[in-house]
Amino acid sequence: MTVDDSTHDLSDDVLERHERIADEVLSRDSYDLLIDGEWVASESGERAVARDATTGGALAEYWAGNREDVDRAVAAAKNSFEGKWGEQSPVQRGEYLEELADRVADEKTRLARLDSLEVGKPNKHSLFVDTTVVEDQLRYFAALARTADEGRRPPSSSDKHVYTREEPYGVVGAVGAWNFPAMFVAWKLGPALAAGNTVVYKPSSRAVLSTLALAELANDVLPPGVVNVVTGSGSEVGDALTGHEDVRKVSLTGGATAGRKAMENAAADATPVSLELGGKSPNIVFSDADLDQAVEGAVVAILFNQGQQCTAGSRLFLHEDIREEFLERLADRVAEISVGDPLSPMTDVGPMVDPEHAAAVREYVDAAREHGATAAIEAAVPDDLAAAPFVPPVVFEGVDDDDRVAREEVFGPVLSVFEFVETEAVVERANDTTFGLAAGVWTSDLERAHEVAADLDAGTVWVNTYNDLFDPAPHGGFKASGIGRELSKEAMDAYRQAKTVKISLGGIPNLG
Repeated sequence: MTVDDSTHDLSDDVLERHERIADEVLSRDSYDLLIDGEWVASESGERAVARDATTGGALAEYWAGNREDVDRAVAAAKNSFEGKWGEQSPVQRGEYLEELADRVADEKTRLARLDSLEVGKPNKHSLFVDTTVVEDQLRYFAALARTADEGRRPPSSSDKHVYTREEPYGVVGAVGAWNFPAMFVAWKLGPALAAGNTVVYKPSSRAVLSTLALAELANDVLPPGVVNVVTGSGSEVGDALTGHEDVRKVSLTGGATAGRKAMENAAADATPVSLELGGKSPNIVFSDADLDQAVEGAVVAILFNQGQQCTAGSRLFLHEDIREEFLERLADRVAEISVGDPLSPMTDVGPMVDPEHAAAVREYVDAAREHGATAAIEAAVPDDLAAAPFVPPVVFEGVDDDDRVAREEVFGPVLSVFEFVETEAVVERANDTTFGLAAGVWTSDLERAHEVAADLDAGTVWVNTYNDLFDPAPHGGFKASGIGRELSKEAMDAYRQAKTVKISLGGIPNLG
């Protein structure tokens, strides 16, 4: 890692630790584009810098790709789809994915540390959550590729034979987000490749290193052109990819603005689009809940990944009978949270991804205070990290339902607390948002749990848990939170299209 003028003023211990780990996990200090099985330069001739989220130091250079690079990558993916990859059976595709999962298992420590460096993820989270999900998703879709139905036989009459085929689209244009960079690679490659497609992948410019490391592993396993990676900006590479005439399916994880732009680009050729966008998730605690579990769930809901998660339970609704006790317990629990260096095994909350995002989150905090909210609970940042882009976790009371901090996706460790009495009223308030990605319900009343889960406008409702994405169940949003599902069979279905074949055994239909 190069410590340059942009490096934050941090303690020598922190800087030395980050330099040492960077030297251990970076395979090179300059990365190319992956196109058709080769690592190549960009036609743009422009380089960008991947930086350490905590120190600001330069980690490595990579290419700022352009439209010509996208054209080359899409052509390579199309050739591979029409060639060797298109000839692979579902069993063979599953074997490829299993081998890739084996490679990931061997490299989990390195992949996790790359995300801890570049994004600021606490290493215990990137290791035991993110990279574990990467491996699990690849193995799940490997199994699904071998066992999924390739078609069916609808009822036929005696004079015809009817069957369907489930076929891949072809070239998939996939765009990832920076908050879970390694994980999103598997979320998209797993089902897309299992279904028989080839992929051109664009990572966020805020987080490229774990994607490029995974691309190295994929390139060692898969035939050339099956997976291609073009780094660069959303306005250049992202727009070129999502609007490309030879891309037959688009999948994007990101913010609402990026999602709308991808849909606009894809509309020219009526290209189908899957989107996983933002959220403003409610977390509802009833008076009969197990408070110890609910407090822990509230912490996970807002502080996992520093609140930089689309599913963040940023609106906490507490029944009036348990509000005071709950906040007391929550304060005690937050006091136990370790805010610190993401490379430390003890750290629970790391920095924001970069100073720009930290400033944006602080604007929400400042605006909430200006509108009368009070910080009921607030954590602190260690002195040796004070110069890094941290936003201390904060729990606000006195927030109005219409305040910005209650309506917009903050994407940081900022929690707003609300009180409720009646179930019907709290569900109505919970649903009063343009988003609908996730929600949490805490109660010991099973009937209530089912009723509230049914009434909430959210793609996932967690009951007496939160942020549980380990099982292969459909994950995706309602309303402005997206289109389609990931993590499950439904994800693979989204990368296939049904073809119906009808064979006449006795003449043509009589239309007269």
